[in-house]
Amino acid sequence: MGFFPQLLQKEPSRRLGSGPGGGDDVKRHKWFQSINWKKVEARELQPKFKPDVTGKDCTANFDKCWTTMAPDDSPAPTPTAGEHFQGYTYIAPNPWLPSG
Repeated sequence: MGFFPQLLQKEPSRRLGSGPGGGDDVKRHKWFQSINWKKVEARELQPKFKPDVTGKDCTANFDKCWTTMAPDDSPAPTPTAGEHFQGYTYIAPNPWLPSG
């Protein structure tokens, strides 16, 4: 099974990283095989790209189509808004029961 399907398992206890190895299972996945986690933890890695930011409101790194767009409030959902999720199920975690 691929990386993303392992993360997106419907049952939380079956997801990558939820087993006895925890986050180490995620770090050992082949998706991250080129990552030196000791250097990450020691903050010794330099980013491959560091954007120029001139201030907290700087938008220079965003396409103009997004930064010139007029703000629009999100409309209230319609009764048919959930039709895209037919057949989707969600298992909410129960904090009082052990998972597994």
